[in-house]
Amino acid sequence: MKKIIVLLSLLIAVNSTFAQLSRPLPKVDFAAAPDSTTMVDNNADGKPEAPSYHTFSGKNMLSFAQVSYNDAWQAGGVSNISLRAASNLSYTYKHHLLYFQSVFDGAYAMTWDPDNLIQKKEDRLQFTNSFGIRTAELSKFYYTALVDLKSQFAPGYNSPSDRTIISRFFSPAYLTTSLGMSYRPNDMWDITLAPLSGRFTFVLDTAIANMGMYEGINAQKTTASNIGFYAIGIFKTPIVKDHITFHSKMELFSNYNNKPQNIEVDWENKLDFKITSYLSAQIYCRLVYNDKMPYVVWHDDGSKEEHGARLQINESFNIGLTYNF
Repeated sequence: MKKIIVLLSLLIAVNSTFAQLSRPLPKVDFAAAPDSTTMVDNNADGKPEAPSYHTFSGKNMLSFAQVSYNDAWQAGGVSNISLRAASNLSYTYKHHLLYFQSVFDGAYAMTWDPDNLIQKKEDRLQFTNSFGIRTAELSKFYYTALVDLKSQFAPGYNSPSDRTIISRFFSPAYLTTSLGMSYRPNDMWDITLAPLSGRFTFVLDTAIANMGMYEGINAQKTTASNIGFYAIGIFKTPIVKDHITFHSKMELFSNYNNKPQNIEVDWENKLDFKITSYLSAQIYCRLVYNDKMPYVVWHDDGSKEEHGARLQINESFNIGLTYNF
């Protein structure tokens, strides 16, 4: 009887051991961000802390430049002072099948000269929100809903000497909503294709709306809407680790209702240089082309002359104080 009891005890112990060893390992999402799938360093008690699914980041830059010439300077030039402020804030949530990101991107730059003429050099205001659901566990593809809003902070004038206002806050503003699919293989690439997209143009200032610079917009109709195909590609890579980083973002929109073959392009490129912890430089270039936005020349008598659409280029080099987090 004792042998049977001992034998049963051994069988129970062996069965319990194999049951512990045969338990399936927890699933790990290797395709997600490291901070959403791995434990962080142990805390003071030696216990692993819970994983973090939230990521906050930001870059804020303030740059100042001053150029001066005396009366004897023969090479020409105009003394001026320039000031530029820029901010990029981002919040990202990644957890299993879900992905959400909200990004604010803003910049404003102005110059002053001895004649007290103020000229705006850069004015950018953009909010982008995207929500994605992974098509399958460990997949790099997401079903995505995206909302993007672009406008500007302050009034824009025809020229430093002609104070005719040709743009201001929400005149114009562009709201894009879209449904599509995104491909996010790693932290370098983020590509979204949205065949079902709506773009809304707002020009709330009736005087600007009546200038005829925006298709389908006038004093009686300050909002226009279009349905089309929207695509956005974002690429980011370090060139020199912790010191030089390249960013590129291209947006494309095809209007199904009006010449869909004429694609609207908005392409931004930035080269960021980290000099010290609080000092950095940036080379910025933005290319915009919209065949439905004519090139307008304003004359001193208030008359205007319209030409065909042209490639719009904005480039700058900035060095100044930076705060990152």
